[in-house]
Amino acid sequence: MKAHWPRLRSFRLRIALGSTLTALAAIVLLYAMASYTIIHRRADIIDRMLSAHLAGPGFQTMPLALWPATDAQLNASFSGFAPPASGPEAYALLLVEDAGHAPLYRSPAWQRWLGGASLPRAPGLHTIDGAGQSWRIGRAVHGSVTIWVAVNRSLSDAQVRASLTRFAAAIGVLAVAMGALAWYLAGRAMRPVQHLTGVMVGLTASELDQRVSAAEEDLEFAQMISVYNAMLERLQRSFLQAARFSGDAAHELRTPLTILQGELERSFARAGADPVLEEGLANMLDEVRRLDSIVRKLLLLARADAGQLAVPPCPLDLRPVLEELAEDIGLLDENRPVQLDLPAQVAVRGDAELLRQVLQNLVSNAVKYGLPGGWIALSARRKEDGWQIDVANASDGIPAEHRHRLFDRFYRADHAHQRRVDGVGLGLSLARDIAIAHGGDLALVGAEPGQVRFRLSLPAA
Repeated sequence: MKAHWPRLRSFRLRIALGSTLTALAAIVLLYAMASYTIIHRRADIIDRMLSAHLAGPGFQTMPLALWPATDAQLNASFSGFAPPASGPEAYALLLVEDAGHAPLYRSPAWQRWLGGASLPRAPGLHTIDGAGQSWRIGRAVHGSVTIWVAVNRSLSDAQVRASLTRFAAAIGVLAVAMGALAWYLAGRAMRPVQHLTGVMVGLTASELDQRVSAAEEDLEFAQMISVYNAMLERLQRSFLQAARFSGDAAHELRTPLTILQGELERSFARAGADPVLEEGLANMLDEVRRLDSIVRKLLLLARADAGQLAVPPCPLDLRPVLEELAEDIGLLDENRPVQLDLPAQVAVRGDAELLRQVLQNLVSNAVKYGLPGGWIALSARRKEDGWQIDVANASDGIPAEHRHRLFDRFYRADHAHQRRVDGVGLGLSLARDIAIAHGGDLALVGAEPGQVRFRLSLPAA
C-alpha cells in the first residue's frame, strides 16, 4: 500500500516553506562545497609552507646556536593556523639530528608530543599521530644533518571547525530570516485572493451586482478576477430571471385561484342537501386555499430574493402579539399549557403584519409538531441593542441530519406524515427571510430530546 505524506492545507504556508527549504538547500549545498574546499585548501597551504621551510637555504648553513631562533620562527609562521586559545609551543616542532641520529637540537615540546612516535624515513610529507594529536611532518637532509619539522594539523582542523560552526549558526539565523521573509512575501502575493475571498464571503443574493476591480492587481490574478466577475454576471442574470419568473408566476396564479375559490364557495353554498357534493366541494375548497397560501408565500419569497421586500421602519410593540398568540394556542388545543415570560414592552421597528406572520408560523409549528398535550413557552429578553424572542415546545427533538435543512424551501423533516400535518415547507424559509429583512435573524437554538427552541433576533427600537 502506497504511503501518502500529509498535505498542508494552507497554500501560503506551502509557498513559504517551499521557497525557504529550496533556498536553504542551496545554501547548505554551498556550505558543504565551501567547507570541503576550505579544508583541502588549508591542508595544501600547510603542506606548501612546510615544504618551503624544509627546502629553504637557511637550514643548510644554520649554526647550532641559531636553531632555537629557527624553532621560534617556525611557531610564528604556523601560529595563524591555530585557534587563539592554543599554546604557542604546540604550533610547530623542530628536531635536528646528526649522522648517527643523535639529536643536535630538539624543541622543548617534542618529547611531550612526538617522543614515542616513529619518524618516517621515506621522502615527502607524512601524517603521524602523537599524544592524541595529528601532525604533518617532513624532513630535509643537508650533508650529515637531518632536519625534521612537524606541524600540528589538529589545531588547524579545530580552527576550521570553529569557523564552520559559526558559519552554520549564521545559516540557522539566515533560515529563520528567510522563512519570515518568505511568509511575508507569500502573504503579499495572496492579497488578491484574500480580497476576492472577502468579496465572496460578503456576497448575498441581493448583492450580486458587486464586482471586484482588477485594475491594480497582477496580471495572473487579474485574469482570475475577470473570470470571477464574468461568472458573477451570469449568476446574477440567471438569478434575476429565476426570481422574476417566480414572482410573475405567483402573481399570475393569484387571480385564477381567487376566482376559483369564489366559485367553489358559491357552489358550496348552493350544494343544498347533497352531502356527497358538499364534501367534495369542501375538499376542493381546502386545496384551493392551500394553493393560495403557497402562492402568497412564493410571492413574498420572490420579493425577498430580489431584494424588494420593503420593511417600513414603524415602531411597534410585540408583547400584545405574543399574548394574542398565546390565547390562540389555548383555542387550538386547550390541553396545552402555555408559559409566558415577557417584559412590559418588546419595542422593535418593522412591519407588524410580517412579524406577526413569523411568530404565527413558529407558534403553529410548535402546536403541529410538539408532543400532544406538551407545553409551549414564549419568552423575550433584551440583549445589548436587540431582542431575543424564543418559541419553545416540548418535543422528541429533531434528528441531527434534518437540522441544517429546516430552513430549506419545500423541505419537511416529517416525510412520513407530510399530508397529515398541514404545510408545504415554506414557512420557516419565509420567516427567516422576513427576519433578515428586519435586520435580524431566525435560528434553531435547541433541538435535543425534551424540547425544540427557535430564536427570533430583532434590533431594538
